[in-house]
Amino acid sequence: MPSNASKLLRVTLAAAIAASGAVVVTAVTAGSSYAATTSSVGGQITRSEILARAQYWYGKSIGYDQGGSYPDSSGRSYRTDCSGYVSMAWHLGTSANTQGLADSFTYQISRSDLMPGDILNSYYDHVILFEKWDDAARTTFSYYSFGSTPVKHRTGVSINAASLDSHPNGDYKALRYKNVVNDPAPGSAWVPAVGDGSSVSGVDGTAYTFTRSVDGHLQGTARYPTDKWATVDLTNVVGTPISAGGAPSAFAMKNGVTGVASANAANGHLQITYRDAADKWATSDLTNQVGTPVTGGAVRATTDPDGTLAIYSRGSNDGGHLSLTALQPNGSWATVDLTNVVGTPISAGGAPATFTQKNGTVGVASANAANGHLQITYKDAAGQWATTDLANQAGTPATDGALSATTDSDGTLMIYSRSVDGHLQGTARYANGQWATVDLTNVVGTPVSAGGAPSAFTMKNGVTGVVSANAANGHLQITYKDTANHWATTDLTNKVGTPVTDGALSATTDPDGTLAIYSRGSTDGGHLSLTALQPNGQWATVDLTNIVGTPAS
Repeated sequence: MPSNASKLLRVTLAAAIAASGAVVVTAVTAGSSYAATTSSVGGQITRSEILARAQYWYGKSIGYDQGGSYPDSSGRSYRTDCSGYVSMAWHLGTSANTQGLADSFTYQISRSDLMPGDILNSYYDHVILFEKWDDAARTTFSYYSFGSTPVKHRTGVSINAASLDSHPNGDYKALRYKNVVNDPAPGSAWVPAVGDGSSVSGVDGTAYTFTRSVDGHLQGTARYPTDKWATVDLTNVVGTPISAGGAPSAFAMKNGVTGVASANAANGHLQITYRDAADKWATSDLTNQVGTPVTGGAVRATTDPDGTLAIYSRGSNDGGHLSLTALQPNGSWATVDLTNVVGTPISAGGAPATFTQKNGTVGVASANAANGHLQITYKDAAGQWATTDLANQAGTPATDGALSATTDSDGTLMIYSRSVDGHLQGTARYANGQWATVDLTNVVGTPVSAGGAPSAFTMKNGVTGVVSANAANGHLQITYKDTANHWATTDLTNKVGTPVTDGALSATTDPDGTLAIYSRGSTDGGHLSLTALQPNGQWATVDLTNIVGTPAS
């Protein structure tokens, strides 16, 4: 983004133009290998799981009976009619009727935006479960229906037919379940478009958040010290390749350079896009320039105390080796395979989480792919590298790889991890060198979480903590320790009105002391929201997609 483009894009909140964006997922078809059931009753559910649950009743000799019931695969029973069938497929806690589905569980969408697991609902009469579009023009589609014995699966139906499933076409409205979340790209893990490490503050006081929009473009949204906002498509303006995999990871260097690391969707090359101190933007392919192994997008960037830009990435062609690519203070680049050189285990799950301790130790936390053990790999103040298994050292439970780390104002290193049962764990290394771990779900009451990694923060007033997404309802949750060392947890969706989220989160502390939490909505088409605790103690939330124009992600 050249300086003149930057100036043109600096807009006030009041004058910003709202933006919209479509959500895109890969269509799933009958006979696909659908995801296993992983949702909780009434909680978030993927589109593939909805279709998997719908298929469970399909092909069985279940009689249509508004007074009857039949179990799902877990034994929970639902009413055996059209709306009971949708209730079962969505894993609701009740057998809603057609009116209830419309009034309490959904919001209306355009027919052209129908996606797997959505419904066409005739308010007083009938409801059908949308499976997929059968043609690129979106004129014909396939669906499931339980309007008579047995459950039906119909294909090649015209969206403009005079009637749908024997009811007048005009009576149907396209509706989307509030707790549905999109599936990951085929063959990949859950893919966040914003995540832990996506936000950073530059030395000039500008706060940046980098996101990936629905078309894979890298987007930068900035809040300037004057409280003006701007957003820019870095793929269009700077030439950053279409990205994929994990969330982009931001960095701010001591020399005034600010930027972001991402993975090229076409070839897995590690890419950095940066703004120099003169406000000139550029982008570089580090796989070509430095030799960084190709990556699936699990990347994390940070700046070490000595000024080194350190980018950790998990390889996609080497079985999951952890690599470090560094821009050293003398201006030279280097890359090293930490799995080969230091012994860091093959990793899996989300992106590694970086940390810096007050004693000069820097490092990264990752998840051992073989057993889920939490691993740290670190360089001490003398420049010596080592790696440690924290499951053995501190008793941290096995993790799914959703990690975040921060250093408290008292020097305590805090590593947050999500265990395989969804509990939020805190593993601490205190200033005296002692390790400890605590299950924050059991001890503090943090809800079971899902989606992307938790995102840690440390505020200027000494409060430290982590934000996560409640797996049951998508509410944004903050768990924190005050300066008196007391822990607490708060539902920010209830407290502030933050939209429900799929777990794509990034928390940071702005230069003015504001705690800024960015989250992707799961029921608004992927809007980016900011929830902020301001220095005066007041909370606020704002939709940056509507107010600033950040594209849906």
